[in-house]
Amino acid sequence: MKINIDKKSVQRNATIGKILRWLSLGCMLVGLIAVFSEDIFSNQKLFAIFFSIMIVGVLLSSVSGFFTSRFGKSPRPDELIDKTFKGLDDRFQIFHYRSSIPHLLIGPAGLWSIVPTFIDGEIIYDENKENWTHKRNSLVNRLLRKEYFPNPLSEYKHHKIELEKILKDKTKSDNNPELKLLVLLLNKNGSISGIFEKDNILIMPFEKVKDRFRKMAKNINHSGEVYSLLEDLLEIQ
Repeated sequence: MKINIDKKSVQRNATIGKILRWLSLGCMLVGLIAVFSEDIFSNQKLFAIFFSIMIVGVLLSSVSGFFTSRFGKSPRPDELIDKTFKGLDDRFQIFHYRSSIPHLLIGPAGLWSIVPTFIDGEIIYDENKENWTHKRNSLVNRLLRKEYFPNPLSEYKHHKIELEKILKDKTKSDNNPELKLLVLLLNKNGSISGIFEKDNILIMPFEKVKDRFRKMAKNINHSGEVYSLLEDLLEIQ
């Protein structure tokens, strides 16, 4: 499998995460001063200012965590995706952070937007909502909500629109490939029960994905012209 990644974007976002982390620590440290200072604690206006700074620190910490988990810590999500598909032949090509679709796989199995998630617990299909829902098992995830289950239907609609923007005015073909969405479960404690595939959306644990895509590659016909155009567009961005 060929891998194409915007390394500058990864490095830039990793740096942003580090800067925000230190800023958040500084803000929270300033906030703690108010707790241990009698002069500040007894002055409501001063205390409100210091408390507000501490709240800003907490918010910055949350934002820095987003950047750090995706671009700072190794293995990063893109590295785990590459590991999941390792061994597929060079007809498959994946693009990380080269467009508004963060992880886009192009190949004989079709055109796929990949949404990685580290959630644990059980995922089930809700017939009433016509979408998948998540039941968290981990007490840590329940309390801290550090990892959210993506909304598959919403993600699919959004990425489909983004693909249309990428291809807009670049091809006049009526046989453009249809985008599909893979929600990739990277946590061994995450599971899918019941319906795992519907309406171009597939939810699957990482250990089962490669074999599934190899089988799909044997049965899917695609527009090689449009695929080549997409690859060229993404490589020059």
